[in-house]
Parts: sequence; C-alpha cells; structure tokens
Amino acid sequence: MMTLHCIDEKFLDAGRCQPCKTKYAIRAGFEFNKNCGWSNNQLTQSPYRPCRQGTFNDGSSDKCQTCRPCITQFIACSTTSDTICCKQGEQVFKGTCIPQPLPTTVKTTVSWTSINSSFGSSTTSLTPTPTPTPFQNPHHAINVTAIYICLGILSALTLVCLFLVIKRRRINHLNKEFQKRNGTIRESLSKKGINRYEQSISYNMIKESDNNDHSTGSAYLLAPKIQSAPLKTVLNNLDVLEELMQVLDPDISGAKNTRHLAAQCSFSFAWINYAYSMKDHKSPLVAVLEGVVTKNPEWTVGHLAELLTTISRNDAVEILAKLPAGVEE
Repeated sequence: MMTLHCIDEKFLDAGRCQPCKTKYAIRAGFEFNKNCGWSNNQLTQSPYRPCRQGTFNDGSSDKCQTCRPCITQFIACSTTSDTICCKQGEQVFKGTCIPQPLPTTVKTTVSWTSINSSFGSSTTSLTPTPTPTPFQNPHHAINVTAIYICLGILSALTLVCLFLVIKRRRINHLNKEFQKRNGTIRESLSKKGINRYEQSISYNMIKESDNNDHSTGSAYLLAPKIQSAPLKTVLNNLDVLEELMQVLDPDISGAKNTRHLAAQCSFSFAWINYAYSMKDHKSPLVAVLEGVVTKNPEWTVGHLAELLTTISRNDAVEILAKLPAGVEE
C-alpha cells in the first residue's frame, strides 16, 4: 500500500490532504509546522512554530512573511507586524514616525546706533550692524564636526562590545548544553540493561493479561459473509484498514493495541519491537496482518474479530462491520 504524503501546510485526514487551517486557527506570530505536526495519523508535535527573525505573521496568513526593507528611517518589524517605513522627512520617535523638526535658525539682530550730534544743525546716523550667527563662525563648525566624529566612534565601540558580550554568552550556553547532553547519554547507556529487563517483563505482562481477558465470541455480530471472508479482505479495503490503523497502532495508556494483537498471533517480542521501530515507514498493524495471512492463509475476518474481542477492542470490531457484506473470496 502506498503512503500518501502531503505538503507542509497540509495534513492527512481520512486519506486526504487537508489544509491546516481547516483544523487549527491561524495564530499571529506563528506559522503552521510541517504537516500541522501530524505524522502517520498521529499528532507528534505542536501544530505551530514561531516566526523566525526577520519574518512576521499578523494573523492573516498560513506562513510567516519576510519583513520588507526600508530606504528611510523605519520601525523594526516584530513577529506579529511588518516593518513600518517612515516617509521622506520623518524620523522615529517613541515607536512612531513624526515629522523632522525644521533646522534651528538664529535670528539676526540688528543694533541700531544713532548718535545725534548737534554741531549746528547736522545729525550723524550709523548703519545697522548684523549679529553673526554661530554657523558663520568657522571655529564653531569645526567643533560640531569633531562632536559628530566622536559620537560615531563611541557608537561603533558600543556595538563591538555588545557583539562580543552576546557571542561570549552564546558560547557559554552551548558549552552547558554540550555537558548536559553528555551526561544524559551516559545515564542512558547505564540504564540500557535495565530497560531491556523491563521490556521483557512488559511483554510477559501482555501475554498474561491476554490470557486472563480471553473470552470467546465477537462482541458485535458480523454478517455471515463478512465473518467467512478471507483475512486479506481487510488489507484490500483501504478505508477500513486506515480506520483500524488509527485506533490500534498508537500506544495509549490503558488501551490494548497492535502489540497485544501481535502477541495473540504468537509473534515474538523482538518482532513486535522491530515492527514498531519501522512505524514511520510501515504500519505495525499492516505488518501483523500480512504476517498472519502468510502463515495462516485460511484465516478469515471472523478470526480477527475473535482476537479483537479477546483484547477488549470491540471498537475495532465495529470497524470490521463496515466491510461490504457481498465480498467474495
């Protein structure tokens, strides 16, 4: 049976690829994870992942969008909003774009000096003298340039120091993670033998529980033609097989699954573990059914229904009842 793969923004639902937004709401600052976090009809991780640096999602798109660049002053984008470019002649002030103030001008004051001298009937008047502005003073212009140069140098040094501090913190963080991971690996290796022992005990408990729960007869009566149909009929009906995989393959606490069914069919503990280790490539239930059909070609759907009833999975027997009643060998 071919496995259907969906693109990143879709997930497999009832044999079809459905968009993530049909099941999950679009969230600002996030985008959908690959296949909405689903793998082999199971939710294996969160449906969402946060927008990367330099991207945003304001809640109107499945995926995070790249923040636009600006050639003027701008307000940096966040994970929930795009970059805001200020218009020509505007500057950023407290998170908003405001008009730049007009250049400061120094008013020229004129001193009028009038000297009235009465030498007979004559009057002497002086012409107005303008007061020089600061920018008319060459020494003042040189001082302003020097200030700008010093500010530029200080800004560059501040950025270099900040970069070095961030880099050092990142290196320390990576070293701590590396030491922590090494410790975890060593602890895992030391418990390897204990895990094998616990797995062996778990398998014996499955077998013992199966023997204690054994009861004959199907909890749900199947049509006679369905009960007598060969077991391979289940493998040939993709809709029924897909439903059985969804309810029997997952490991759910308190519910018996494909592991218990395989134990009832006399598969070894090692074989069951191997089947589940290949779960990403092939359903363990499909592997069990194919193995049973190969070893016992005379088995029918009724045999499978009896085993499912034995492990108290009558819900799976209900799914078997969906097989076409007119099926033939």
